[in-house]
Amino acid sequence: LLDDVQSVRSLTPSDRLHPLPGVSLLVVETAWRCTYLAFADDACRNAFSERIKAALFHSLGEGRIQDDVYQAHLWQGFSAQSLVASGRGKWAPISSSSKRKQRIILNGRRMGFDVDSFDAGWPVAATATATATDEGVEVRGAIENEERFVEGLLMKACSFSVESLEKNPKDFVDFLDATCRLRSLSLADLDLASKQTYCLVLNIYHCLLQHALLLSIGGPPDKKTVGHFKRCSCYEIGGDVFSLAELECCIIRGRMSAPVNARSPYVDAPKSSAGYRFYALRTVDPRINFVLNQGDTSSLPTVPVLNPEVMEEQLNAATSAFLSRQVTVDVSKRVILVPKICDVYRKDFGEGDPYDCVSFCLQYLDEATQEKIIELFTDETNAPSIRYRSSSDHFQSNLQLML
Repeated sequence: LLDDVQSVRSLTPSDRLHPLPGVSLLVVETAWRCTYLAFADDACRNAFSERIKAALFHSLGEGRIQDDVYQAHLWQGFSAQSLVASGRGKWAPISSSSKRKQRIILNGRRMGFDVDSFDAGWPVAATATATATDEGVEVRGAIENEERFVEGLLMKACSFSVESLEKNPKDFVDFLDATCRLRSLSLADLDLASKQTYCLVLNIYHCLLQHALLLSIGGPPDKKTVGHFKRCSCYEIGGDVFSLAELECCIIRGRMSAPVNARSPYVDAPKSSAGYRFYALRTVDPRINFVLNQGDTSSLPTVPVLNPEVMEEQLNAATSAFLSRQVTVDVSKRVILVPKICDVYRKDFGEGDPYDCVSFCLQYLDEATQEKIIELFTDETNAPSIRYRSSSDHFQSNLQLML
């Protein structure tokens, strides 16, 4: 058991956050979970703490677990942890494929009273945009601190790969602690119609997707498991819990069209999650179909770190990058091939006519492709055929930052 212990520390939360006022708290940290012990007074806590630390020191003298064995031990601990499904007993199960599945809370290593505030900053808080300078951060409101923190959190998430986790798992533990701060984010203070909240939520979605892909037991999801993957992988945020499917379908797309015959990798939120539409963003933008990463190989391998000051440019760039890979034109056969997502969310582009989708996509394509499409449409007696690509059954193992 001592091989699991990383540190032992005393904890004195503020009076407002203290779960048990009047008692003394001790934290025993392992890689995937912090265990909180309560004592009648500081003397009892300190005596117990000294005993544990002495035992840890003694085990070090005997030669604690070697790095390679430690890494294997670490991931075994996660497997057991995920099967237990953090949050059992606190959050109701979620419906997936007509079964009640336990939510897996990926940011539950620390309790809410044991996390730093957002204004404490993040070690990699320099964002990918020119707006994130020290001068502009000296005086910022609470929401602005949260936005900047989440930008840094996504950047840190995308710095990991499966290989890097195996080489330096302790760095990932720091990231796990940082995600716990999302539990104190104030949902009531969010302006659901603002660019700031739009960027915040999309960045959280991509952070959770990367987090879940990295820790997907048995490798990336497939068409049989992606439903459970997206409905069960969750973050606790501001006193509520949100899965990937709920963030996408109820919040980001909450005021947009419903999917038509959704199949892997597109996963709709269960009907029982309809209450999450209370948080639905007011922005209705068809570009989200091309910017929101589904985790499959037809999506881009990269995600943008959205910043409200340059959001429009970022959305345009991500849309163009996606469509440049997904839209092809065969002039000789008079066929235009468009992404499958244009079929699933066809009513985001008008009345559901594929020509409406092509008309929308045209403005984001390169000049050569635009000319080919326009040429096909100039012959009114022989309209081109518009076809949808097949869905991808393969998924990314991790995501990277869009530069």
